[in-house]
Amino acid sequence: MQLDLARTRFTLSACARGFGLAFALATAAPVFAAPPVEAEERKAVIGQPATVEAFPQTVALNGVRDARQLVVSGKYGDGSVRDLTGVVELKVEPADVVELQEGGYLRPKKNGSATVTVNASGKEVRVAVTVTGMEKAVPVSFRRDVIAAMNVGGCNMGACHGTPSGKNGFKLSLRGFDPAADFLQLTREQFGRRTGKHDPEQSLLLLKGVGRVPHEGGQRFGATSVPGEVVTAWLAEGLKDDAPTLPAVKKIEVTPPARLLKAPSKWQQLGVVVTFADDSKRDVTRLTNFSSSDPSIADVTPTGMVEFKRSGEVAILCRYLEELVAVRITYLEPRDGFVWPNPPETNFVDTHTFAKLKQMSIAPSELSEEHEFVRRAYLDCIGRMPTTDEAKAFLADKDAKKRDKLIDALVDTPEFADFWALKWADVLRSSRKTIQVKGSYGMQAWLRGHFLKNTPMDKIVQEVITANGNSYSNPPANYYRIAKDPTALAETTAQLFLGVRMQCAKCHNHPFERWSQDDYYGMAAWFARVRTKPEPTIGAKPPGGAVTAEVIFTARDGEVNQPRTGKQMKPRYIGTGDADVKPGEDRRAVLAVWLTSSENAFFGKSVANRVWFHLMGKGIVDPVDDFRDSNPSCNDELLDALAKDFAKNKFDMKVLVKTIMKSRTYQLSAQPNDSNRDDGKYFSHAVTKLLTAEQLLDAICDFTAMPEKFAGLPAGTRAIQLPDGEVNHPFLKAFGQPARELACECERESDGNLAQALQLINGPTVNEKVRGANNRLGKLLAAKTKDDEILSELYFAALGRAPFADEKQIALDHVAKRDDKRKAWEDLVWALVNTREFLFRH
Repeated sequence: MQLDLARTRFTLSACARGFGLAFALATAAPVFAAPPVEAEERKAVIGQPATVEAFPQTVALNGVRDARQLVVSGKYGDGSVRDLTGVVELKVEPADVVELQEGGYLRPKKNGSATVTVNASGKEVRVAVTVTGMEKAVPVSFRRDVIAAMNVGGCNMGACHGTPSGKNGFKLSLRGFDPAADFLQLTREQFGRRTGKHDPEQSLLLLKGVGRVPHEGGQRFGATSVPGEVVTAWLAEGLKDDAPTLPAVKKIEVTPPARLLKAPSKWQQLGVVVTFADDSKRDVTRLTNFSSSDPSIADVTPTGMVEFKRSGEVAILCRYLEELVAVRITYLEPRDGFVWPNPPETNFVDTHTFAKLKQMSIAPSELSEEHEFVRRAYLDCIGRMPTTDEAKAFLADKDAKKRDKLIDALVDTPEFADFWALKWADVLRSSRKTIQVKGSYGMQAWLRGHFLKNTPMDKIVQEVITANGNSYSNPPANYYRIAKDPTALAETTAQLFLGVRMQCAKCHNHPFERWSQDDYYGMAAWFARVRTKPEPTIGAKPPGGAVTAEVIFTARDGEVNQPRTGKQMKPRYIGTGDADVKPGEDRRAVLAVWLTSSENAFFGKSVANRVWFHLMGKGIVDPVDDFRDSNPSCNDELLDALAKDFAKNKFDMKVLVKTIMKSRTYQLSAQPNDSNRDDGKYFSHAVTKLLTAEQLLDAICDFTAMPEKFAGLPAGTRAIQLPDGEVNHPFLKAFGQPARELACECERESDGNLAQALQLINGPTVNEKVRGANNRLGKLLAAKTKDDEILSELYFAALGRAPFADEKQIALDHVAKRDDKRKAWEDLVWALVNTREFLFRH
């Protein structure tokens, strides 16, 4: 044990980066390493495939603007698949019918037939190609081609001209969500126009885009690239808009839809085909915007070539205009000498977690020590450390099932209700600043009562969504005092109970997700008829105009209009479609049924993931309330299984908590091994995290046996029992107690900072409790307890274990050398408070 602060690390939060740097990083073109060009390297990637396949097997090109991306795959004897598009030998005969561009991209040259021969280590595949319609003039489509080209170039992204105020007088709609406005801006705007009919080649849209003149955003696309070609052609054709009858985009399909790659195959070419409303199809691979969910693992080129930098899995987002598809790709590099240890599995949590770890060649850590587990279980389940008697009893118990027995007991304690009520009160934003003191007390008591009775989570949420009446007598009605606007209620409800952040879709279609403005305002329509009014006053009004309760009720009318189109929105189930609500029916009652249905995968996954986060220290989807294609879960099978089991058990919170805590996954040691040392994603070892503000203050109080006194609250009130964060306790604020202004777990800060270090080193809270005459140490000294017994008692109270031999020797030597024994023991108490083992859950 180190009796100093050297092992307790605090880092200052990083300073905000300057806008210029952020803009430069956002607009800088990424550098990619293409598949190998050397013959020997290509040969090594190809290997000896059992079969070779090309997709599509036949290609029909119609007109001068048609194209097709080939995707070539090799299948091997071990069942693995490699993408060979960038390394195989491709040959076209006759060569004058089809142009074969880099990366297997086919462009028509003249009407006729041709054959593309694919050769991979002697295995050949032939793709028949027909070209028609080359005699027809095919104008460039502004809405299909030019907008897509600007998407690929990033011209209309948020860091460039897609920002609400534009850049340098030139403004575009974000990601092209409003092509009509973009057309006017490009062709009619008096000051911001960047195009010209009379001399199209001198249009700034082209010159800056291809880098021929200085441009703060740099070159956005090559002059001979497909985006460059369509912009050039559109300008030359006279800046024409499309006819109102232009068929809309129906869907896009990506090839392959998913793939598992193994070394040495770390590349994957994607192909994208769009289907329009008239059922016509077209390859738009090079007019598709590609992005990686984790560029540290894999990047993707503008032409759809994915390259992995290390083992891992990513979602590649493929967006053509407003349609988005995410493709999951995993790349594995087998570890030399790796042998799966085949750990025992307790339940389905382990089955799915270990299957993922085995696939990734990551061995889980060993099981946690008994003293580590008992402290972790108490802190995670009920928010406090075990008492000395509880820790000793657990360690002395010889029952092989004692861990399960402890978990069963913990979920039935009143403290379980206190702790989980605190967690939900945080994100429900229960605070006297918005609902007054009486409202925050009522909300806390209501939540605690439900967790004490183990009310199913779907019933709790339904009660919140459908709440009416007096906000004091019916606490869940406070939900409608905190957020009164239909759009704010839509955002909060989606984030809290569906795990979906819809805020971006308020002003425009979501740039990285499928949610549109119609989805956003359709969600808001559920709350369009919710009204509030002050509670009627009987007799004299309260002095000074004091705020009283409010009454929540449903009006007979009220609608939400989509601001861009002016369309009156029907209530909409996000991800499903419009809902039919009967006249006179409370829309919220219909929403509540759908929201909490076992058929609604959003709800079960969202709540299960949130509980997993609180118990495991990190979400399966992380952040926990940000479910989107561009933020994929680290284990789909595990999350699906948790959600299904949660629904099967009628959304029983205690069953969910017990299922997770009884798994071997939860009970793994925080000590990493050689194979999982760098894993921060797949739960191969326990997460080490700083105790929350309330947990830490209660832990210090319990360790020193000096309860904290909170103004206006009964003696013995614990920090986890506080109704809100407005007690303004400096220790709690320093350690990240949330202000409850956001419906987000992110509001609770967990990063170390200087204020925390000062509180622990010389803060009044710690000093008063360490030096208190009647604290735990004072009582032990007053009872003339032996030194080794004092030491043991202090260690069990702080860490849930006896001191190790070296710790015992250091501590007793320190006490023996000091004349003032009380001061010597206070040094030890202070040192224990400041060790990482005390400050962190591990």
